[in-house]
Amino acid sequence: MKKLTILMICITIASLVQAQSIHPKLTEAQKKELKAKMDAYKARLKLTEQQQPKFEAVNLQYAEAIASLRNDNGSRMSKLKKLKAATNKRDQEMKAILSAEQYKIFKAHQEEAKKHVRAGRR
Repeated sequence: MKKLTILMICITIASLVQAQSIHPKLTEAQKKELKAKMDAYKARLKLTEQQQPKFEAVNLQYAEAIASLRNDNGSRMSKLKKLKAATNKRDQEMKAILSAEQYKIFKAHQEEAKKHVRAGRR
């Protein structure tokens, strides 16, 4: 359950650009906040013009995969396996898109999100 919660945070971050299609019930203020967070994340990664569309496409694919898991009627174990597969695929694609330094920042951001979720559960 912790991993699912952690990944949900990652999904939120990853889907900021596509907030309307993934989170249709968000208010305009929430959408603006999510977009601002995604823009700050992109700035932190210092994405090039060539990297930005690829980065957004990978995050959108990941968000769609996670969204489909929410509606999946499978067992928790099968959902966890699908979640891990989607996460591994995203990480491999990000590794191909990002430079070594950007990938370190990407992984560090994931760890920060995990810590934030764990702190919130205590």
